[in-house]
Amino acid sequence: MKFFILVIGVIFSIGISVLPQVHAETSSNEIVPVYLDFKFKKEPVMCIFSTDDKIMRVGIDSVLDWQNKLKSYTKDPKAWNMITLLNPLDASGCTTEIHFLKKPSAPQFDVKAQGITIYEEDSAYVEVYTTQYYDDSTVKYVVDSSKKLRPVPGEFAGVSLPLLGKVTRHELGHVFGLSHQQNDSIMVTGQILAKITDKDCKGVVAKYGRDWS
Repeated sequence: MKFFILVIGVIFSIGISVLPQVHAETSSNEIVPVYLDFKFKKEPVMCIFSTDDKIMRVGIDSVLDWQNKLKSYTKDPKAWNMITLLNPLDASGCTTEIHFLKKPSAPQFDVKAQGITIYEEDSAYVEVYTTQYYDDSTVKYVVDSSKKLRPVPGEFAGVSLPLLGKVTRHELGHVFGLSHQQNDSIMVTGQILAKITDKDCKGVVAKYGRDWS
């Protein structure tokens, strides 16, 4: 699988990382579409992969939230539709794959981030991490038979469902062409439970017009 753009959705200290020729500086008051080489040409098929029903629901809600916010912003209930598939056996028809994993699936993705977005020529690939795998101090604890908390060797503390939802919406913002922002946007970094705003929708509409096609 050959990727040509790597976008890092960061929760802590580092900023967005992209190839220099596709990076665009933005002010805190404006979103400018960045990934001009990638653009859906039809109704996107969003494929969600997880073995946990609650986390799967986070993925579904994140896609629906983007869809509904775009419909509301443009006042067009017939536009901005997205097809959602759950754990499809064949991912060849997916325009975006969203994988919920405990940690990065490959060494090149192993950065201090809660999620990443990667582009191919005609599709996007997202990983959202359900544990704080990048912090050795965040060990998972369980209650043992004596009702005491014990660390689980090799296991990291989980991430709350609200934060996973924020990260998923943030990564989808990258898929739709948005860059990091400092305020009033789902594209803020850090553990702030930001929401999709009109500012975000404006950025997507600036890139696509009134609908995906």
